Amino acid sequence: MIKTLFEATTQLTDPPLRRIIYLSILGSLIIMGFLAIGIWLLLSQIPLESIPYLIHVREWMGIWFNWLSSSFFAGLVGVLTFLLFPGVVSLTLGFFFDEIISSVEAKYYPGLPPRRHQSFGEVTVSTLRFACITLIVNIVALPLYVLLIFFPPMNLILFYVVNGYLTGREYFELVGLSRRQPVEVAMLRKCNRSQVQVAGMLIVFLMTIPLVNLLAPVIATVFMVHLYNSPKFNG
Repeated sequence: MIKTLFEATTQLTDPPLRRIIYLSILGSLIIMGFLAIGIWLLLSQIPLESIPYLIHVREWMGIWFNWLSSSFFAGLVGVLTFLLFPGVVSLTLGFFFDEIISSVEAKYYPGLPPRRHQSFGEVTVSTLRFACITLIVNIVALPLYVLLIFFPPMNLILFYVVNGYLTGREYFELVGLSRRQPVEVAMLRKCNRSQVQVAGMLIVFLMTIPLVNLLAPVIATVFMVHLYNSPKFNG
């Protein structure tokens, strides 16, 4: 599977993917920006009075409180953006999903029969549905992530396991639906759930690496096309 992921990264230099890469970087930056702004606006609505003992801390620290609280607030926005980014970045897929699959299959799997047609709307609805589910799951699990900070690396393990399952399922089904009917794709995924889980965790790992995460949707799609067309899934 690591070899397959490496093949996916090396294909980024192919001419057909260059325009898609630029679009992916732009889309990822826009989504990251909106996500950070949204988190900042949401957190800024929480009144200080609602946080136990914070008023007393503010009175005790005096002028230092504003500086420390601002730094903590900015750090919290950054951490939450980091945690929620893998779940929403796949929204960019709808714009170039078909082109990525066509490019990979034309080079590595030219003998495959024509794909099942997927409209832009179908892909967009699928990615939006998975993004919402992933976002909700991570928001619900957020207190557990914070609690497990005191038990490293359990918080990271939980993060990668949960998001690996959701992300692996999303990309596998998106790629699979271009070849098979939904029932067949679901059955194939369940029969290979451990491989899909590991693949999803690898994708999420890429999405948490600065700069690399801007290319993650393209790499993840290429990676999953190779994985889906491997003998393990089509033997």
